[in-house]
Amino acid sequence: MRIAPNTLPMRGTRLLRSLLRLIAFAGIAIALLWGVELLRRQDPFLRILTTVPPHLQHLELYLEQPVLTLREGTRLLATLRLDALEIERNRIHWRARNLRYAVLYDAEGNPIGTARANELLLNHPARRLHITGNPTLTLTRHPFGNTPLTLQTAHFSWDLKANRIMADLPMQVRWRDGEGTLQALHWDLASGIMELEKAHFRVQLTPPQNRTTKKREVEFKWQKAKRFTDRTEVQGLDLKDGDTIATAERADIFDRKEYVLATGVLRLEDPRIDIEGEKLEIWYGEPQKRARLQSQVRMRIKPRTTEPPAEGERQTELEEAKRYPIDATCDEIEYFYRRKVAYLRGNIKATQQLPEGRTRTLTADEAEYDQNAERLILRGKVVIDEPGRLYLETHLAIVSLKEGEETFETPEGAKGFFYPEEEEETPPPNDANRPNPR
Repeated sequence: MRIAPNTLPMRGTRLLRSLLRLIAFAGIAIALLWGVELLRRQDPFLRILTTVPPHLQHLELYLEQPVLTLREGTRLLATLRLDALEIERNRIHWRARNLRYAVLYDAEGNPIGTARANELLLNHPARRLHITGNPTLTLTRHPFGNTPLTLQTAHFSWDLKANRIMADLPMQVRWRDGEGTLQALHWDLASGIMELEKAHFRVQLTPPQNRTTKKREVEFKWQKAKRFTDRTEVQGLDLKDGDTIATAERADIFDRKEYVLATGVLRLEDPRIDIEGEKLEIWYGEPQKRARLQSQVRMRIKPRTTEPPAEGERQTELEEAKRYPIDATCDEIEYFYRRKVAYLRGNIKATQQLPEGRTRTLTADEAEYDQNAERLILRGKVVIDEPGRLYLETHLAIVSLKEGEETFETPEGAKGFFYPEEEEETPPPNDANRPNPR
């Protein structure tokens, strides 16, 4: 048997080629493994540690006591100090346990407040931060004044893209001079506009001239409001200061000036007086507590509340007179509701109801209503008109508004006339009843 001389070298070449291919494949595999290891060492999110406890195996990263800085582009949003941070493998949710302290920043990067909470969840793709677990938000810069304001509710939501803080659950609000509740809050940190729904605040005021005087409380309620840096635009306002209540369809509250400007359908009332108009101003921070109503002003002076008669008994004329109010119209009323004194100006016309169905009409240029003294002082061109009884003109008249009284005085005299009371004539006797002269 003969063997070709070139057979052995050819077989050696094939073996060598196969060996080289095997070595090349092994080198490529080693290089790939080494590259993956390098990536794992450089990117902590890809690292899998064999020492991780079983309940943390679903996480990509677990950090203890980290300090995080949140940014939107180059804009600084917040700095967070946490007990622990857990990042899921899908990197969508970042969970934090025990938010020890957070500093919040406005659009210019200036601190505006702090936050604390038991739990925190960041939806990273949506850039939305959920603060839960008894969260407390303390604002050092806010539209309500210069003292820190604290908000507490079950859940706050912070849209990091829009830089907007929101809470749609009932919350408690506290600051140095007041407290209250809110149903919802939306705060645009970029513009500073704060939207508040169904608010109920109680504000403590101290008289400026005597800081040792006991503080008094003013109560605010509204349905919806937008809070700007210098005022609050309110819909559906109720303001209570002592026994005086103001209601308005729309109002602007300037809390730093302690001043309210209301328009639309509005009303000011206390136990003895009701006033309506088209424009209302209240200086609730002044010691005298002053209110002014203008344009189509209407005032009703109410009688004192009396006990109704017992069953089966009839009211006397004096008791019946207590039920009669006085209605007045004018251009403007300035009411000092602490002293219970009102000043009426311009085109004053008042109608006083009297017993026996009679009325008294009073007109004047100016008037003063003193609730404590129960009198109405009329000045200027004054006219007193009681149809069927009298008509007088004077420059000063003092009308008593006490229960059952209908008196008035004219200290500077008056001119006019009185209607005489006509006596009923006795009819002559009939001829049949006439006595016989004989």
